Amino acid sequence: MNPTSNTSSKKRKSQDAQPSSGSVVNEQESRPEGVKAMKARRYRGKEKAGASCEYPTLWENKQKMSILDTLLAKNQPLWENKQKDNEAKKELQKMSILDTLLAKNQPLDEDVKALNKKLMAELF
Repeated sequence: MNPTSNTSSKKRKSQDAQPSSGSVVNEQESRPEGVKAMKARRYRGKEKAGASCEYPTLWENKQKMSILDTLLAKNQPLWENKQKDNEAKKELQKMSILDTLLAKNQPLDEDVKALNKKLMAELF
């Protein structure tokens, strides 16, 4: 263990070490802009949307409500048709269940008989 020998276990002296990527010594190539710097440059001078926004006036609220009322009036017949279609679909489902129950040749259980009577009463 000679203190003057240069072995790989010794630390490099600062003179012999190559400059790291973060050092400023004779930096020739330009590094790409960091994410934080890019965002700061993008939003510089802009205010947040919520800070500068004022409350809408009564006139603006009335205009928005009239627009909503006209849209609702336009879509009301569509909504009614959709409800009628859903009711018809439910009735068809009940009829198909009743049809399968009536088509069975085997003797029915008490629960199935009760369901059969209930469907007959609802549909007819």
